[in-house]
Amino acid sequence: MKRTQWVHLAAGLALVLAGTVTFAPEVLAFPHRQRIGDTILYSETPLPGTMPQLLARADGLLRRSAISSPHYGRRIFLTDGGWRWHILAFQTPGAFAFTRPISEAIVVNRSNPARDQVYTAAAIGGTRTLSGIIAHERTHGLIRARYGLFADVRYPSWLREGYCDVVAGDGSLTDEAAAALETRHVSHPALIYYHGRKRVVERLRADGGNVDALFSPAKR
Repeated sequence: MKRTQWVHLAAGLALVLAGTVTFAPEVLAFPHRQRIGDTILYSETPLPGTMPQLLARADGLLRRSAISSPHYGRRIFLTDGGWRWHILAFQTPGAFAFTRPISEAIVVNRSNPARDQVYTAAAIGGTRTLSGIIAHERTHGLIRARYGLFADVRYPSWLREGYCDVVAGDGSLTDEAAAALETRHVSHPALIYYHGRKRVVERLRADGGNVDALFSPAKR
């Protein structure tokens, strides 16, 4: 086989592997698996006995949304922020978690379920609640289900991330931390989430909590 053929074969295999990992992260052989209700959890460390309560908190947050549905984000992959995370989050290694359209599997950065926390490497705004992050990521699935598969590109980041954080009930920045960053003119990715959440709260208050109006093109 010629060198160019080997290169094409290797590239093809890499694409197949990337596609497989994207839609089925379980192929990375997570050592622990547990079903809790209709949710399947994959993790790199044993899960604590408090995990059902944590998932119940996440579901309780999700039910606060007017577009709530129980069918999204029921496969959750908890990493230790190591090689599995970096393979799966090749585009967003600094995120707390992510989901991708269609599969709607949630992949989480370094987490501590016993403490209900998830971490990034950020020195400021690098900690959030795991239950809140699960609710946040499930809300991305709800947005795609209601407003279209391509909602992630149709709507601005402040709107999508802001609404997901409203549902999650928290963010990674306090008012004081956000003010300090802006006083020092620091460009921090968490500020998009922070200001998005504030803006979404104002829009929802003005529209009587109407989520469809919030995502209406005429309102943006």
